[in-house]
Amino acid sequence: MYYSFSIVYILLSIIFMIKAKQIPLIGLFTKEHQEKNVSSSIIIDYALTRLKSIKTIQTELEIQRHEHDIPCDMAIGTKLIFDMIHRKPRPLAIFSGSCQTVASAIAETAGIFDMTIIIYSETSSLFTAREKYPSLIRTVPGDSQHNIARKLLLRKYNWRRFGILYQYERQYTMPVTRFNDLLQDEHDWENALSKGISFKDLDETQVNRTRNSLKDAFDELQKNNIRIILGNFNSTMAVRIFCEAFRYNLYGARFQWIIVGYYESDWWLNNPGPCNTSEILQAFNGTLQTRVAKLGYDTKRRTMADLTLEQFKFDLTTLDTSDYFVGYAFDAVLTLTAAFEKLHTCPNQFHLDSIWRQECWRHELINIIQTIDIEGVTGRVRFHNGDRIGEIVIEQLLVSPSHKSSMVDIVKLFVALPTNHSKYILVSASNERNITWHGQGPPNDRIKRIKRDQRISTLTYTIMASISGTGICLALGFFVFNIIFRTHRFIRMSSPQINNLIIAGCILSYISVLLMGIDSSLLGIRNSEAAMNFICAARIWTLSIGFTISFGAIFSKTWRVHTIFTNVNASKRAIKDYRLFIFVGILFALDTILLASWQILDPLKIIHHSSQIQTKDEDIVILWNYEECLSKRRSLWFTMQSIYKGVLMVVGSRFAWATRNVHINALNDSTYVGMSLYNVVLLSITTAVVGYFLRDQHERSYILTSIFILLCVTITLCLVFVPKVLEVAKDPRSRAKPQRAMLIKAKSKSPDNHEYTKQKLLTQIKVLIKQNEILRLNAMKCDELIDHLISAVEDTKDKVYQYEIFLPLFENSTDETTFT
Repeated sequence: MYYSFSIVYILLSIIFMIKAKQIPLIGLFTKEHQEKNVSSSIIIDYALTRLKSIKTIQTELEIQRHEHDIPCDMAIGTKLIFDMIHRKPRPLAIFSGSCQTVASAIAETAGIFDMTIIIYSETSSLFTAREKYPSLIRTVPGDSQHNIARKLLLRKYNWRRFGILYQYERQYTMPVTRFNDLLQDEHDWENALSKGISFKDLDETQVNRTRNSLKDAFDELQKNNIRIILGNFNSTMAVRIFCEAFRYNLYGARFQWIIVGYYESDWWLNNPGPCNTSEILQAFNGTLQTRVAKLGYDTKRRTMADLTLEQFKFDLTTLDTSDYFVGYAFDAVLTLTAAFEKLHTCPNQFHLDSIWRQECWRHELINIIQTIDIEGVTGRVRFHNGDRIGEIVIEQLLVSPSHKSSMVDIVKLFVALPTNHSKYILVSASNERNITWHGQGPPNDRIKRIKRDQRISTLTYTIMASISGTGICLALGFFVFNIIFRTHRFIRMSSPQINNLIIAGCILSYISVLLMGIDSSLLGIRNSEAAMNFICAARIWTLSIGFTISFGAIFSKTWRVHTIFTNVNASKRAIKDYRLFIFVGILFALDTILLASWQILDPLKIIHHSSQIQTKDEDIVILWNYEECLSKRRSLWFTMQSIYKGVLMVVGSRFAWATRNVHINALNDSTYVGMSLYNVVLLSITTAVVGYFLRDQHERSYILTSIFILLCVTITLCLVFVPKVLEVAKDPRSRAKPQRAMLIKAKSKSPDNHEYTKQKLLTQIKVLIKQNEILRLNAMKCDELIDHLISAVEDTKDKVYQYEIFLPLFENSTDETTFT
């Protein structure tokens, strides 16, 4: 009898405990489409039934809900919540699978009554505002959770430069702001464009464009050459954006779109835009999208309801539901059940109105849910500030023209899984599908710039330095020759001191070639700007002074020949070498003043530049880095130098042409000096032109400029000194008589006719008349000289007189004569 009574008592206690664990809740569900009469209660009833079969679970949720799902109407939803709050027993929490407008309204209402509300189908980032929704729990990850998956995807394909287009509404701007904050921990990300677009600016014209204009956004995408484009906008906006992408040709192998995916099917058909469907499909073909995972990644783990994911999938086939968030609804039931299981200390007399107002139910329930860590059908269920830490899948939209019924395939590629430390890892989806690229591989996030230093190679510099060194040795050899044989008649009569100036100028020009090949890398002091600034100045000084001295010496000798032989005047005195030195000194002084002014007022400095060269691949350019000596007004100073030296070369060329028929090695080095002058003029002009057009090709410019300078200097030296060396070799002791000066008339072609013979005779007569006049002048001068000599003989004072007479030379005349 006693034992029977004990058994009955235990059974009654168990029944009482079971009834005491029944938790009253409010259930509110909306339907997106009025024509669909599929109730969300199906999955809820399935979950509750499944949990009842678990003997270890003592809590039973009693969800009070409307007979049918209500429309997405905020007024209807709010009224229904107020009606259900005052039912007996009083509900302790709200369980909802409603649209955004209804969910927002009832979440604020729940906050007023300090009631916990759990929703499973709304991902908007607006619900992360804890000050507005303090008692809200979401079992579905919010839109901001997609940022982590996006970051992992960008990092996987090394897409560090991107742009973001977002709908200009708060629920889309918030994830963009948080995404930018998420990237702050690394410094190599480049958000090249972040542009908001509003619906009212979709149909703007060129005149009424605003800062949120759709066309302006695409203009900036095109201008900034953005290849990786992230999108945060709804499906209606997506149709317009992909239409514009088609018009701007911002799709295909060189571009990659990454959007937050949508959960309605065939959204590109439900939102007609200005483009037809085929154009929309062509534009978003290959687009990547992020969505919350419909079901969990691990299919073998058992949930709190003693159910594997494979079993759950099988059970879904028997249920008449196609809701994408069906798994999150199931996990919402598991979450509430697990939370109430842990509330052992709260009173359970739910028939009393005061129970639901107690702090235990109002606050402890939220705190327990925040610490929940269970297995659900959508993966591991955990929360942070009321938001679910869940799995995010990365999918690709692929257009399949062969499928008439389903034109777009959604291929799952990756899953972003949360780890134990609330961090995420990116793993391949279980279907092992690879991403499909339009090109050979993933597009580049920018034009790939391959940086290369445009330096003068060691081999090139060694060759040029060797040639310059050889030239310097050659010049020094000519200098020694000029000193040793300075008393030789042939050398003495060619003004050896002026020849030394030519040698000095040529040596400076050789040194300038050595200096032009030196850069910071060759010196090994890449950061030593002072050394390179000095070399920049030295290059200009050595080349300019070298040109002035050598060309000025040649110019002065040519001028002397021109003065003597083109202006017949018997009374003219000889032009001594010191006058030529004065002339060269004046040119040197002008050059020094000009260079010193340049160096003081606008000094040359080493500047690092880069030039871009497009390759055959549109995504790859070569970025050449090179050094250049620059000043603020370098072109002005170069112009002044060019004018000054250009005038000098023009006048020198005129003198050389006028004396082209004069041949006397002892006086003007024969025609070789004129040839040297022509050589300097032509090669100087060529060097300037080549240097201008190849200024961006550092090594080629150096090679060609150096070759022209070396040719110019070496040819000048050889033309001036090789004939002297040969003459001295023939007559080392200067025994030969000096060569008489000759004017050689240029020969012309003689046509075989009488008119030509007559013209030739007239020319000869004119020449003879001119020679006759010259002989008369010479006779008069001779008479004058005889008178002076007689006066000198009769002079009683012992004075020495020296008289000189210069007889102009012409054909068959005598040499220059000096009388003392």
